[in-house]
Amino acid sequence: MARDRRTPPSDAAWERAIRLFRAGLLEFVEAVRVVTEAKGLAVFAETWYTDTRIEARRLLNAYLERPFNAVRHEPLVKRLFKFADNAGDDAIMARFLVGFDRSLRRQMTTRKRWNARNREWDESQVIVTPHDTALTKDDRFLTGAWFQQNRDRFIQGKYLFSVSTRNYLRRRAWRYFRRLGRKSPDRYISAVSVALKLYTDGDTADGLGLLDNWGLVHILFHHSPTLEARPAGWRVASNGTLARLQPDPIFRKLWLRSPEPIFDLITGARCRPIRLWAIQMLKRHFPDRLTKLTIEDLLTWLESPVPELNDLAAELLETVAGLDTIPVGRWLKLIESARTEILDRLCGLIMRFVKPDQVSFAEAIKLAIARPIPLARLGQALLTPKRPETANEIRAVFGLREAEAEPLRPGLVKWACEVLGRLPEFQPVWVLEFLDCRHPDVREVGWAWLQTEERARESALVWQRLLESPHDDVRIRLVGMLEDRAKEPGALEAFSPALVRFLWASVLLNIHRGGRAKPFVVRQIMDRLGHRPDEASDLLPIVAVALRSVRGPEFRAGLAGLAGFVTRYPQHRPLVESGFPELKLA
Repeated sequence: MARDRRTPPSDAAWERAIRLFRAGLLEFVEAVRVVTEAKGLAVFAETWYTDTRIEARRLLNAYLERPFNAVRHEPLVKRLFKFADNAGDDAIMARFLVGFDRSLRRQMTTRKRWNARNREWDESQVIVTPHDTALTKDDRFLTGAWFQQNRDRFIQGKYLFSVSTRNYLRRRAWRYFRRLGRKSPDRYISAVSVALKLYTDGDTADGLGLLDNWGLVHILFHHSPTLEARPAGWRVASNGTLARLQPDPIFRKLWLRSPEPIFDLITGARCRPIRLWAIQMLKRHFPDRLTKLTIEDLLTWLESPVPELNDLAAELLETVAGLDTIPVGRWLKLIESARTEILDRLCGLIMRFVKPDQVSFAEAIKLAIARPIPLARLGQALLTPKRPETANEIRAVFGLREAEAEPLRPGLVKWACEVLGRLPEFQPVWVLEFLDCRHPDVREVGWAWLQTEERARESALVWQRLLESPHDDVRIRLVGMLEDRAKEPGALEAFSPALVRFLWASVLLNIHRGGRAKPFVVRQIMDRLGHRPDEASDLLPIVAVALRSVRGPEFRAGLAGLAGFVTRYPQHRPLVESGFPELKLA
């Protein structure tokens, strides 16, 4: 018996695909895409398209939303296209419009031409359409075992049909919607809206990628003077730039009948240029539609992962009433997830409508130590009128030394020093929390606080801890403070000899810093030797290093001090001569 021409051939791949098709399972799409029997696919096209089941239509939509690069599927795609075109099937034709737009991608390349007059090569940037993107027609290769195992790698970047045929098909798909706008205007907006919601950001990766979508550009920018339609595709006009591209759609009057289809694209489109187009259309032609949005709508848009919705919501929030009714917790939740680009605007709104007493001390500290500058600035504004009242809040204040917004960190630390210094339970060692910090700008503010805070400056515990500081800038400044205190009788004797020696040695051994402090070290050591001759064995080696680290008057003063020390304490002469062999004592 002869086989029915409308029945696909029987093999393992077909049998599996047909079982999945009859069951209406989504796995059918991948199963049919690996079938390479072109004649069987051509026969199956009518069976598939005329199937009235909802499952069959769902599978057809899923198939057409995949790239048109399933090997040997040209007959299936052609017949499905003709069936949909003849039937006036707007939804299926929308998928063909998007699919054929995706099948052509041009490239910018450099072309060289020989300039006989200048006898050199001239280079220019040109747009070309690669001709190596079509699948091969070698039947043996396409159906062989090696191809079946390497199918994905082989078809990457390749499509059905030749470049010229694809160019024709995308024009043919757009022609369907152009005729629809002229003959059935009531269907046009809803039909193209289906297509507009199918485009993705990947279809408009750059400016050239946007122009490669023949139908999309017609829908959105058909009358724009910035663009020109050429046989090979859209191009930017000689006197235009894409930055100046404004909405100028074909069938503009149909779009201006109602704002709702345009508004629907703002939230429903998956492609950034389409969302921006819809926003600009609404602002220009239907500004009242945007004023109908509720505060809850705008807050929901702020939490959306779509940047265009975030920007529009932040802009509209500045003009709506009732923002003072938004709970503080909702504001704080919004800024935690907000994009950096709108943080500044959001924080400005919070400063206008949220009072400092509505935010807890811990929440203000958390904002102040955040990395984004708008958040840190907001935290600083909310924190300034507050004062720590509990032990936990006092501990939280010290966290400002690790504030991540570097430009604001010194100001935050200065505020911390001021409020801590006014507390009745002030402790001198609090100064060390800032002087021991890893950030130089924090140590700078902490040092300034030490100079003005007498209770800390007179604390023996603070001095002892300062002498152990691991930071060069603190140790070098500490030498200067010791120089000032040395004017007080017996001041240096109050400090631990070991710690003082450590300070002097660390400053002298610092190669890159402390040059101005080294003469002070020489003077301080000689003064201590005069009062503590029993420390000569410990201090004279430091003097030897010190004298080799200074020049001029300080060097001569050091030698004079050594000579005076030997005169005063002759029993230490051998120790001096062994430490300074170049020094000839009378």
